[in-house]
Amino acid sequence: MKAEAAGILLAAGPSDALGEPVQLVDVGGRPLLEVLAERMAGWLDPLVVVLGWCAEEILAATKLGAVIINYDWEQGIGSSMRTGLDYLSRERVHRPALVALGNQPGITEGHLRSLQAAHAGGVTMPVYRYEPGYPLLLDRSQWDRFMSRGLDPLDIARAHPEWVTEVRGDERAPRRIQVPTDIEAVLPRFGAA
Repeated sequence: MKAEAAGILLAAGPSDALGEPVQLVDVGGRPLLEVLAERMAGWLDPLVVVLGWCAEEILAATKLGAVIINYDWEQGIGSSMRTGLDYLSRERVHRPALVALGNQPGITEGHLRSLQAAHAGGVTMPVYRYEPGYPLLLDRSQWDRFMSRGLDPLDIARAHPEWVTEVRGDERAPRRIQVPTDIEAVLPRFGAA
């Protein structure tokens, strides 16, 4: 059953240290981003994937559903979040939006459900062993604030604790794929290898 939330999957940044687009890492014969988007689309409505770096190559190799291109991807994650929120605004979405990272495949429906259970408006943010992380759940009332700043949404949330509800846990944050050794460490736990 789909949650009462939309989703933004941020996948616009480069993966230079990996040596290949992280979005196209092989997961059982399919690109990582395609698998992750398919999973998230099962719990979020709508889900938009934000691409930037290597967008044409990624689009040619994947089936992603709704995609928007951030042509200003070099300005950082905040510009990609803004692009995704703008898309959802134009689609007249009025639900909270889960903002997730395309190189963090360990995000599960359980993360979303725990954020929703604690959501009191504003921003709901997981704190993993004292470290804030992704995904974030942004209430519709916060979108303009986050869009106008154009910064990393995590940095905005840290700078404005009065907007934030924290969901604290003892587990580590789901690992991001950034370098080749991360692939071996992450994909088996992702249920993909």
